[in-house]
Amino acid sequence: MPESVLDRRSTAYNKGRVFIHGASDSSANAYKKQFQTDLAKFLRARSIEMKRGGSMFLVCLGRTSVDPTDQGGAGLLFGTHFQDAWDDLVQEGLISAEKRDNFNIPVYAPSLQDFKEVVEADGSFTINKLEVFKGGSPLVVSRPDDASEVGRALANSCRTVSGVLVDAHIGDKLSEELFLRVESRGTSHAKELLEQLQFFHIVASLSFA
Repeated sequence: MPESVLDRRSTAYNKGRVFIHGASDSSANAYKKQFQTDLAKFLRARSIEMKRGGSMFLVCLGRTSVDPTDQGGAGLLFGTHFQDAWDDLVQEGLISAEKRDNFNIPVYAPSLQDFKEVVEADGSFTINKLEVFKGGSPLVVSRPDDASEVGRALANSCRTVSGVLVDAHIGDKLSEELFLRVESRGTSHAKELLEQLQFFHIVASLSFA
């Protein structure tokens, strides 16, 4: 998590949002820089462990858009109904706007270019293959025509990724209130979610130079 998105004095301060989907370029670029810094550290660590000529395959969340404020499936998961649920808590007086603004999801879906820049700058690995492919939807439902099941699936998906962080930030009771609102909003937008919510992944084949 880039500290600048939580710093009121920073141009990257992500005011009013809990994710960078649809946020300012400054906030999104802070996330991009953090991702690239973390990936560079990962590659350096692996280069110490590997022998010359060794290969490594990596798969991570990705996006097809060149715009980092468009986070694709992750954006739809955390930047719409999850965001709205936080706004509901603020509007209902259950939490302050500042409390909401001090929480951001530590997830970044990179583009192929974001990934490629790090590998080339590091220089320890050569790229054999680098591509983005469409994955599935995080919504696992047995009855797609049951809107309430879709709503529960959305809330469960959000909770799986962020539940521990949300609990630590606002406590168990308010966390439950938040995810109930996510579920309600997901139920109301079930058809849209089933049609649009899908993840893309980056797959990379790298060889130790």
